[in-house]
Amino acid sequence: MSFDSREASIRKIIDMEDRISKCQRCAHLNQCILKPSLGKGELEPEVMMVFESDNNFTKDSSRLISLRNLIKKELNINKIYHTFMVRCEPKVCTVRQNLNNFTGNSNYKKLLDRENKCLLNSKACSGISVKPTDEEIIFCLPFLLEEMVILNPPHVILFGERVIDYVAKSVGQYELNGDRYFKKKNTNFYLVSSEENFDINSCNQLKPHFIQRV
Repeated sequence: MSFDSREASIRKIIDMEDRISKCQRCAHLNQCILKPSLGKGELEPEVMMVFESDNNFTKDSSRLISLRNLIKKELNINKIYHTFMVRCEPKVCTVRQNLNNFTGNSNYKKLLDRENKCLLNSKACSGISVKPTDEEIIFCLPFLLEEMVILNPPHVILFGERVIDYVAKSVGQYELNGDRYFKKKNTNFYLVSSEENFDINSCNQLKPHFIQRV
């Protein structure tokens, strides 16, 4: 990638991230997050890893680094970027729900301070992470598709069946027939059931397809 192309990609990513930070499509999620989950890594990636949303696995830096290092070593890759299909982590919060039930109003602004303390009870956030709804995925999916266009990675690893389902259909791959690989235009997509269970054996299963399509 030339210097000008890289600079253009950086500007586009910054603009997209600014729009993500200001997004109000899921205002109820914005109340209980400090900031949306943004992509991280090389801006000229050989591999893009896509997770459903920020979770216990991705928040554990040691596990995430181990996953990245495993893929680098086994697939002979140097540049990796990871990102999320849903940027605002959904949570179930009894404190917020009780307030909404009492007041009948859920249209509040941020309910967390900079130290991740709840403004309703001055205690550390006790929200329980849950899976995104279909509506939340649909609202957020355009950002991921835009990110893929900007970075144009040759290889994309999709982690989780919902990520596989939504991304595959969004790029025009409607039939998978049990296959764990498909190609659209110049991008190779690899389908992995879960980041939690991805190990060297999983990587070795991926390797033959990966080598053939590098």
